Amino acid sequence: MKSYNLNNNWYVFYTYPRAEKVVLKELQQREYEVFLPVVKTLKVWKNRQKKIVYNVLFPGYIFVKTIEPRIHQILQIPKICSCIKCGNRPSIIHQKDIDGIRQILTMEKSISTQHDFIKGDQVQITQGPLAGHSGILIKKKGKYQFGIHLKEINQTMIIDISGSELEKVD
Repeated sequence: MKSYNLNNNWYVFYTYPRAEKVVLKELQQREYEVFLPVVKTLKVWKNRQKKIVYNVLFPGYIFVKTIEPRIHQILQIPKICSCIKCGNRPSIIHQKDIDGIRQILTMEKSISTQHDFIKGDQVQITQGPLAGHSGILIKKKGKYQFGIHLKEINQTMIIDISGSELEKVD
């Protein structure tokens, strides 16, 4: 007999390539709470034409808040490949990580992602809109960057940050 988690949690689903926005619309029509992080980017074409485009931050992944027994129904939706699992259990993304990503997306800073990440110092932000969030410190080209690592999908969201806003966590 299976034991299910009947709490609403955030689960990660893997989609067909470049199908995240189609899956988002389908899940919203079915009244699921869905999160698809996108970043606004200025794209300059060869003819010097400029256009604002919205790129998916974690290509191929979408976050859905639901209860575990409904995962099977979500997997029946076209263009969803699988639910990300750890062992035999669906991976749960913590609400604080989702909130942190949402907060970072509202900031006027350059955002990037990395996978194949080499762990750095664990740090906590001490001031500003992200105060209290913990993550990974990266120093790249003399600049400090803060990352929230989602180990379930091996992706890290990175944002530039001032070193004065950080403290090391033991």
